[in-house]
Amino acid sequence: MKNVKYGKMMAKRILVIILTISFFTGCRHGYKVENDKVYYEYWNEGSGQGKWLLEEADASTFQKLEFDCNLCFGKDKNHLFINGKLIKGIDPNTFKFIGNYVFADKDNAYFFGSYNNLDDCVIKGVNPNKIELIKYPWAKADNILIYRRYTVYLDDIDDFIPIDEDWGKTKKYVINNNRIIYGADLKTFKILNSYKGKDKNYNYEFGLIAKDDFEKMKYKTFNFDQEDICKIGLVEFVDIYDNEEPITDDPNEKIVVSEKLKLNGFTLKEVRQREWSSGPRIISVTLSNDKCDCFVDKLYYYDYSKPSETEKTYKVTERIHCKKKEK
Repeated sequence: MKNVKYGKMMAKRILVIILTISFFTGCRHGYKVENDKVYYEYWNEGSGQGKWLLEEADASTFQKLEFDCNLCFGKDKNHLFINGKLIKGIDPNTFKFIGNYVFADKDNAYFFGSYNNLDDCVIKGVNPNKIELIKYPWAKADNILIYRRYTVYLDDIDDFIPIDEDWGKTKKYVINNNRIIYGADLKTFKILNSYKGKDKNYNYEFGLIAKDDFEKMKYKTFNFDQEDICKIGLVEFVDIYDNEEPITDDPNEKIVVSEKLKLNGFTLKEVRQREWSSGPRIISVTLSNDKCDCFVDKLYYYDYSKPSETEKTYKVTERIHCKKKEK
């Protein structure tokens, strides 16, 4: 009997603890309309429960928004708030939840699943009315693959299959986040971690062949006319640019190795530009002849040891690797 009574007593205590936890966690953060003003309530481990006034909020039209995600949304006739922060540039009257932390209004789509700045969560260049969820954090709109708030164009997007939260593939490409790994061998490609992979030929990091795999060579002594370019390995030319260079807005920015290949019978197929893990810009060019495809990168590196007030100029190199066409 004592054990039964003890068991009932412990069950009651556990129930009280659960209800208490539920009460306090439920009121730790959220919106509250009080005396014609809107507040955001929060919990701080040091100071306990607190609140701040949302000065821009209109109490008469304010309402909480309940979505299936771990964020606190609220809106009035003119504004949208997330976790008590006014989010600029979003239309509250057309704002809607699509799923997997993807949202949209009449103008744009947004991803709030991860962020450094809530005001910088726009999924650029997509039609918000055409978004289709795939599997978190992947989605698509027409031929644009969406990874979180980043995008990449895929000409075979209907073949896309997510592998995990960082990797995916189609019948032609391996994709890491929003980066296509051009030239990767799909049959032998293996994922090593969230940003590294390898195939029978190369190691890859952040969507590119690992920089340490490239042999450093001098462009000024390399003979493009005598060498069989299609047999060239991984080569980085370190002496094309003697001085640090600023980034320009020229859409036809010159790439020295690319121009040299054109003179040797190669045809330009594609130009891509983006940021990369070691610098602010990489321009990637694909060129072809009847024997092989060659991939040329122009890479900008920034010396972060320089004082912050120093003019933004960058070390620049170009590199190349070629892949023979399958017969």
